[in-house]
Amino acid sequence: MSTQQVTFQECNTQFAKIFERVLQNHEVISVYKEPEKSIVILDEREYSSLMETLYLLSNPVNRERLYQSISQHEQGKVREIDVKAYLD
Repeated sequence: MSTQQVTFQECNTQFAKIFERVLQNHEVISVYKEPEKSIVILDEREYSSLMETLYLLSNPVNRERLYQSISQHEQGKVREIDVKAYLD
């Protein structure tokens, strides 16, 4: 995920275009007014996804289970199951 930087003034004059870029292209835009002072504009779905990931990884037990699952998948230790029984 790359971040495009724009100045506060540029964002102010081109906000509608920047808004559309964020929504259509899932771009992340960093808006700065002066050095070391900036904000980030990103799509709400992207933000929600980041927050969910942060939440899942914040619990050490859950984080370890996720890492183990990823490792098993990378090693080909997977099996297919019929999930229909779990949907109701």
